[in-house]
Amino acid sequence: MAAKASMADRAYCRLKRDIVEARLRPGSVLSDSDLAEQYEMSRTPIREAINNLRREGLVVVLPKRGTFVKSIDFAEIHDLYTLRTLVEPEAAVLASRRASGEELAELEDLSAQSVDPDASASVRNARNSRLHVRVAELSDIPLLARTVQSIHEEIERCLNLRRELGRPYNAVNHGRLVDAIMTGDDEVIRKTALSGIERARDHMTDVLFSHSGGPPGELLRDG
Repeated sequence: MAAKASMADRAYCRLKRDIVEARLRPGSVLSDSDLAEQYEMSRTPIREAINNLRREGLVVVLPKRGTFVKSIDFAEIHDLYTLRTLVEPEAAVLASRRASGEELAELEDLSAQSVDPDASASVRNARNSRLHVRVAELSDIPLLARTVQSIHEEIERCLNLRRELGRPYNAVNHGRLVDAIMTGDDEVIRKTALSGIERARDHMTDVLFSHSGGPPGELLRDG
């Protein structure tokens, strides 16, 4: 049973990473037999992974059509950034109050890693997500951290899709955010966090809109 669980976990982690890193683009068909061959495992753990990712919202099943990587919806992306404005500034304020000096130094290191020019775009995007999630973890509210992680998995997917479309996004606000957290000034922290979120939303909306050639609300799919 343990071996089966381990194989299912491996399938889940690999499939999720392929979706988040946009190797499997929005709208791509997911075939359990093809994935089993690609990942060199049986179809059972693949099916379990697909079911888990469906529950998380990264995979959709359309009756009589098949199983697909979830498309990106403009309205949903806008809502994600709205949710960020509601939870991340407060997470940063709580982190500034509750984190140790060593943990704050960790944020500085994560910030530097997220803009490392020697790292690939997908690695920088993963580090970008990790920084925001780590700030939320330091709030010491597990539900808040899980919420921010879920948000940033979808944001990371969009950032990686931007990269595939030839418009990579370079984060520029992290140093200021960490510096603000270091000050311990609640209003400075909130203002800095909100500024970064709004700028990121503007960049994301611009690129997704220009690629689709259509009005907000249409779905962005592969091809």
